[in-house]
Amino acid sequence: MNRSELKGKIQTVLGLISSEELGITLPHEHLICDGTTWYSEPDEASEKRLMRQPVTIDILWWLRYHAFQNWDDLQLLDEQTAVDEVLIYKAHGGRSIVELTIRGIGPDPQAVARISRLTGINIIMGTAYYVEQSYPANIDMNAKSEEEIAEEFIADVMAGFGNTGIHAGLIGEVGCSWPFTDNERKVMRAAARAQQATGAVVNIHPGQNEAAAMECIRELDRAGGDINRTIMSHVERAVRDPGNRLELAKTGCVIEYDLFGREGYYPTRFRLLDVPNDAQRINELKELADKGYQNQIFVSHDNYTKSSLCHYGGWGYAHILRDAVPVMKLKGLSQELIDTILISNPKRLFTFI
Repeated sequence: MNRSELKGKIQTVLGLISSEELGITLPHEHLICDGTTWYSEPDEASEKRLMRQPVTIDILWWLRYHAFQNWDDLQLLDEQTAVDEVLIYKAHGGRSIVELTIRGIGPDPQAVARISRLTGINIIMGTAYYVEQSYPANIDMNAKSEEEIAEEFIADVMAGFGNTGIHAGLIGEVGCSWPFTDNERKVMRAAARAQQATGAVVNIHPGQNEAAAMECIRELDRAGGDINRTIMSHVERAVRDPGNRLELAKTGCVIEYDLFGREGYYPTRFRLLDVPNDAQRINELKELADKGYQNQIFVSHDNYTKSSLCHYGGWGYAHILRDAVPVMKLKGLSQELIDTILISNPKRLFTFI
């Protein structure tokens, strides 16, 4: 694969497609994922009995308010469950999904390709390293150079993941902590190099601090990244100040509201006490659109737990189409704006240049 072959196309796990084939797209999801890097035991002795229980409806009440504290909840490993959940999304009009399970949280390109074949849904897969605490134990990131990491990302796009023949379609989600570590900065600079070489879009996972998103943008910009082709994930938990959110939008990056379905709660140990619910998310993205940033908005769910799936009593991948879009319309978003967010913006960003 060379860059001229990619230009003007979108690269899915089953091959290149035209941008017109993308349709309604979820730009930030996880289908097969091992998120146990985030696992932490509850402090209370009475709740430790729940931390290793299988996810069932009987403990859903507890899981809602104890994110990252149940081992089973953090593992999406069953392909048939993924197929069933994706088919619900397809039944509501969904056409494409971006799978952002990358190094550190169990990427499985072949499983994702099988899910795509069985559902008929376009799936675009990212390549990156997640946050430093998740780096694979068999990889010495201190010894890796920026150039070596960039070559890994470029190879995943151009040649495919290992010998699978399955190619990445974007760089990301690039994992960043707070404070931003030296290795994470190195990976960010490598992502900029890979973007320059491939023409792919970059997705960033910012750290747990109000200043983190802008620091990520500055690091990518200094390394020569294209900020107009950069997606800032998790904005509703990462950038709560309206003024800071506007400054972020002014950089040209995509503002991604990707926690739809999580109704306003985030673990208190992260000191994030004002994460919005879906209605507030819609208010905020409408404010951005009213200020002229309608072409820089993405929406998704970032489903990475069993308890987020319909099978286990969650909202699933169809929640935005089934539940949030009707609220968008009631709040005055036009069909044209909704189509811009769900179709046109992903089509533009995920097309290689």
